[in-house]
Amino acid sequence: MPDYDHKFIGQMKERLDLDLLGVAPIDNSSPIELKDCAQALMPTATSALVLGKEIYREIVSLLRPSKEVGEADPGELLKPHYNYLSGRLNKATYDLSDLFHKAGYRSLPLPSAGCPTDQRTLVAVFPYKHAAVTSGLGTIGRNGLLITEKFGPRVRLAAILTDAPMESTPVPKENFCDDCQACIDTCPAQALQPPEDDAFYAINKFACRTYRQTGLTCSMCIKACPKG
Repeated sequence: MPDYDHKFIGQMKERLDLDLLGVAPIDNSSPIELKDCAQALMPTATSALVLGKEIYREIVSLLRPSKEVGEADPGELLKPHYNYLSGRLNKATYDLSDLFHKAGYRSLPLPSAGCPTDQRTLVAVFPYKHAAVTSGLGTIGRNGLLITEKFGPRVRLAAILTDAPMESTPVPKENFCDDCQACIDTCPAQALQPPEDDAFYAINKFACRTYRQTGLTCSMCIKACPKG
């Protein structure tokens, strides 16, 4: 039986040209939203692998909160950039899933873009961010996005569910959003608010979506983040 340990994760990260790769356990120690969603998709899943690629800083620097009607917006270069990153991540998920299948294990690749989402709540069938946090890739910031040590929120994610016996990756304790609300102050849709109690963030998803549906690229919450 292959050893799916930290050495294997390091090798796969390099072979698949990934910037991030972590493993989250799917068991009673997992966050309930992660465990329930994973087991609904694949009842035998024991691990979730989260794959990530960096969103280029140069692309993010072009983002703006508004534009003139008909104006060419350089920030729209983010869309083809996302398409490229999603394609690379999707190939990596299938390459790794093929490896597990050939070893006799089940594996379900989850796409970087196009994951089924409930339009009533704007909640996807799999919580990529929670899986990424549980796999040690970062924390969830006040913008509702994954914040990583090296790239901040400038990451694109994909995932794999598998019943292969994986060694989980360690989870850091650092909170990258202490005493910072740059994203909240910057949000042109006023969709972000300071979180209450023990919540990671507070976001009006519908206000965010409505603003973006006007034809704006936005993502100013990514640009405003000082991390990464």
